[in-house]
Amino acid sequence: MNKIVSTRPSSTTFAVAMSAAILTGQLQYPSRVEPYQVIQVGGTYSDFMEHLARPVGVDNFAQQIAAIYSSFAQRQERLGAEFEAAIFSDLESLYEA
Repeated sequence: MNKIVSTRPSSTTFAVAMSAAILTGQLQYPSRVEPYQVIQVGGTYSDFMEHLARPVGVDNFAQQIAAIYSSFAQRQERLGAEFEAAIFSDLESLYEA
């Protein structure tokens, strides 16, 4: 009444076998040489951002800010000799600690 039963691998046996395979695979890598360099074969340019849809107000906002800055820059004028003399005569006192 004795039957011969073949052994089936358990999950533990499979895990040990996979661990051994991974361990031996890692030991075959060449040693790291310093300085580590990556040789780039192709360019890294991507036109992904150019194809995204922009909100309509973004360009209008940028134009408005540029117009404000331009008008401000055009209206600049010197403060005058008296003001410059007052400022530049005592520059050290502006930087007291």
